[in-house]
Amino acid sequence: MSVKEKKVELIELFYDLIYVYAISNMTLLLEKPEEGILTGDMFATYIVASMVIIQAWLYMTNYINRYCTWRWYEYTLVVLNMSAAIFMSNTITSSWAEAGFTFEVAMMIMIGCVAALYMIQVYVQKQDTTVAKHTLEILFLILAIYVISMILTLVGYTEEALMVNTFNIILGMLLPFIKKGEYDLKIVSFPHLVERLELLTIITFGEGIVGITVFFDIREATLTPMLTFLILIFMFGTYVCQVHYLCNHHQVTNPNKMTWSHYLIIIAVNLVTVAFLYFHSEEADHLFTAGLMIGSIAAFYIALFSTSWYYHPEFERTWKDIGVMMLFIAIGALVIFGFMDSPYGFLVGSAIATGGNFFYLWRKYTSNRCINVIHTV
Repeated sequence: MSVKEKKVELIELFYDLIYVYAISNMTLLLEKPEEGILTGDMFATYIVASMVIIQAWLYMTNYINRYCTWRWYEYTLVVLNMSAAIFMSNTITSSWAEAGFTFEVAMMIMIGCVAALYMIQVYVQKQDTTVAKHTLEILFLILAIYVISMILTLVGYTEEALMVNTFNIILGMLLPFIKKGEYDLKIVSFPHLVERLELLTIITFGEGIVGITVFFDIREATLTPMLTFLILIFMFGTYVCQVHYLCNHHQVTNPNKMTWSHYLIIIAVNLVTVAFLYFHSEEADHLFTAGLMIGSIAAFYIALFSTSWYYHPEFERTWKDIGVMMLFIAIGALVIFGFMDSPYGFLVGSAIATGGNFFYLWRKYTSNRCINVIHTV
């Protein structure tokens, strides 16, 4: 079965710039700890904000991946979607309820643009429209709920509207995976989708780089900035090795597992950035910061290894991979918690957890590649 190839266009890269700003707003939600820790309300707000940003990005990205041929109406609706996305990004604050009406209108415009694009595809019927009709059912339901929450906001029930919005965001994330429609997988360009997910992840790592610049003080000569940078390099290197090299992009397959994993990957990378900010803050509780870092690293690698489903045939998914991953994370945790009074304990432990996994995966890739080269010769 031939794989659908699709080039990532420049306007898609421009589209992603909106989400550079949106992702930076996500990090700001957690930037300042309350009483030294990240409270439950702060964390819940962050998770919901992450869901809505990734969800909004995926709605348009999935349409582009499946149907887009870049007609004039597609450019127009993508630009309108981008404008609404900026408004949506500005509503993501700790006092989210105050911006409820703007958020609801922005989401209705964004989802409406995507729904309009799918409706056009159903009308022209130049490709299999099964997935378009299935997606429209989901989008119309989500739109209807946003109309309800907007009415609640207008009549003064802001708290109730916030609850409805939260429910709708979670529902919008789950429905594409729960309400599965039967459609021809050839309509999905898996290489294009993975490349788009990689670009969004790179943007998230970019926010991490911005976060650690606070350690690069030209007046002080310490190992701290280099260690923080090395930890992010190890995480990024592991991501590239796993998703870019070990996974087979050129296949006709269901992309849901790859998409799901990136929800958690992006959230975890942002939480690592927050852990670095807390590590730099005198207000943050050291024990909580250590737990946040090791928990975020563990979440990142669990999500990353879940993409093993898409490995090239020559790379085997084994329990050894999981065991080694958990071993390095456990050793890193022991160092972090064992040397709580030393700032280098936090950094060295994190470097062990991330570096160990990077070198293990890199060896898995290079050793199998060398074996294949020998067999080919």
